[in-house]
Amino acid sequence: MGLRKVGRPMLSEAGTSTDERYIWLEGRVSLSSMEIIKSGLPSTRPPDADVFFVGLAYADIPFTKRFDVVFPKGRPQDGVRCVCRIIAATQEFGKPFPEIPHGWKTICMIQFTGGMPHLVRQLPVVDSWYQNKEWVCICDEATWDYLKKAA
Repeated sequence: MGLRKVGRPMLSEAGTSTDERYIWLEGRVSLSSMEIIKSGLPSTRPPDADVFFVGLAYADIPFTKRFDVVFPKGRPQDGVRCVCRIIAATQEFGKPFPEIPHGWKTICMIQFTGGMPHLVRQLPVVDSWYQNKEWVCICDEATWDYLKKAA
């Protein structure tokens, strides 16, 4: 563990409750919003990736973190398996992040190995956070199992 430049202690995934270990995708980033933040993301995008407005991070999430499942907001029992990882992150000022910092809303480029699931493809194109209330969540297998049992 270390300290961030802004003086905040880092928060690892192990330091968070299992029922919080997911992030939500609010929508796909519109072309006009991409123009504003493009300096914070790679100039090229893999064909199996897209850019999303992402809700508050439950912990500091490294780009090596693998997610295994996507499910509709509040309905983990309707989840489907998919393998994805965040390959880049920024925020509204277009500054790149080396990881997703806990407590931040971000704009992330996410790569879906094996193809993007329908739940993700159907997300609307939005200009900002809060424009879509029917978001989807991504998590790892252990979190998904926990959330299904708790539902």
